Amino acid sequence: MQLTDFLYGQANKQDTNFLKSKIEILYKNNDVDSINDILDINNSLEPEYVLEKLTQNIEIAQNTNNKKSLLRSYLTLGNFWHKQANKLKAFDNYLQAEMISRKGSEKFLLGTILMNKSNLLEDKKERIQSLSEASAIFSETRDTLNLLKSFLNMGVTFGMLYEEAKDSLHDQKEISQFRKKSFQYYSKAQTLNQHYRNQEVEGMLNVYYGEWYKHEKQYEKAIESFKKAQKILAQTLNSKAETYCSFYLGRIAVEQKRYTEAIELLWQAEKLSEKYKFNDFLARIYEEYVKVYSELGDFQKALEYNQLFAQKSIELTEQSNNDKMQILSLEKNVAENKLQLSEYEAKSKQNRILIFSSLLIAVAILGISYLIIKNNKRKIDSIEKANLINEIKLKNQQLEDELLKEKVKFNQEHLISFANQVNKIEGFLDEIKLKFKKIPGSQEEINQLKLSFSELLNGQSQLKQINSLSSELNQDFFFHIKKKYPNISKGEEKLLAYIILNIGSKEISRILNISEKSIYIKRYRLRKKLNLQNEETFEDFYQKVIAEIG
Repeated sequence: MQLTDFLYGQANKQDTNFLKSKIEILYKNNDVDSINDILDINNSLEPEYVLEKLTQNIEIAQNTNNKKSLLRSYLTLGNFWHKQANKLKAFDNYLQAEMISRKGSEKFLLGTILMNKSNLLEDKKERIQSLSEASAIFSETRDTLNLLKSFLNMGVTFGMLYEEAKDSLHDQKEISQFRKKSFQYYSKAQTLNQHYRNQEVEGMLNVYYGEWYKHEKQYEKAIESFKKAQKILAQTLNSKAETYCSFYLGRIAVEQKRYTEAIELLWQAEKLSEKYKFNDFLARIYEEYVKVYSELGDFQKALEYNQLFAQKSIELTEQSNNDKMQILSLEKNVAENKLQLSEYEAKSKQNRILIFSSLLIAVAILGISYLIIKNNKRKIDSIEKANLINEIKLKNQQLEDELLKEKVKFNQEHLISFANQVNKIEGFLDEIKLKFKKIPGSQEEINQLKLSFSELLNGQSQLKQINSLSSELNQDFFFHIKKKYPNISKGEEKLLAYIILNIGSKEISRILNISEKSIYIKRYRLRKKLNLQNEETFEDFYQKVIAEIG
């Protein structure tokens, strides 16, 4: 179950040209905030035009030193990149908005920033913490609509925890708790919306319930929920949510082997995604096309869509790099501490002037004895402030060191992955050339081999947490695993990828955020599914598979 974050407001029904004319009039009046509102809630304007105007708004706000307009411009630009599935740029702009908001005590906007930013966080605990802070702000400011959205996001997050728990060693009781909490938050939103009556929230509730029904294979209920959501969301002109409904109805049709209907639904979702540049949807739509055309025996179309899926997956992986997002967070912390240090130093300077003036007055009024007392007090205050400044400087230096280590680690990991990828792919391409020379079979067999070769790129999406380049090195291997061992889950496939990349159990447990003991149990279960003998290692199995498919 994926997070479907569409709640950015209702689109405006006005003609595009009229909207552009209205925006130009607002520029003449320097009304940047109203322009941001139009760009944020409207889906009919071209993405290139929206990006141009938001960039212009940031420049205007910076030149006029208007902090509130600058904050809203960064928030709107973050929402724009979020819709385009560029998580890195969205995260960067949300961080900029958050820094300005916390400094200026803009509570209302801070809640919105935290809620939108939470959808980009991989760590579900961090996401829940961010949403909890946002919900508290919305309750305090009596922002009912955003409180509804935060409840929906909470429900989705617990749904994601439910899916993750299924592939790990969580017991059934804990797994059922995640499902229970997910529905509790949906119920909160539903109850609150009975009084608020927001159509978009009602539509999204049907989407989220539809996801659960589809997951539990209650297809009729799922179809009913998605069609109801689609009808409601069409009235709000929420293009991304409406596209998502078409996509999910297409997925259900694929699972039920209603391929003609599936192609029609996927085509509708594809055209909307291309129009509004919903790149995350396009990758998933291409993947479904591959399944459909493979089942229909149209290998040429399956090959074409598989290549599109691989290209889009690589693009999305580059735009969602968690290491870079971590570096941005560290840089923000360093900047905040530098600002705090600067404020303390300024206050310390003012205090020294005040103390000096007080001493002069004390000399004139109370004489030498009073001067001695004040002088001693000044020394104590100065020592305390000096200690506080030194402590902040030390903390700031530690943050800068940590930031440097993260950057060095990030560069080293990607350089190593790139070097390995270049060496292995050169050898792999030489082998493929020999294979094609030796194939005497029919055109259908050649097409099948081409499809098999292309499908290796599917590893980009499934193993992107390892590295988008390194996954290409073992495409033959994982394609073979998916065909020969269909009961292997995605979580187990990911574990196998870590093992054959020679990553130790301790490091894997750290990456997956589970105990090392759990890794050993998961390895044992994986061995059973792969039918490995007692004396046979994963490396032996890997070499045997490579030899078979070579």
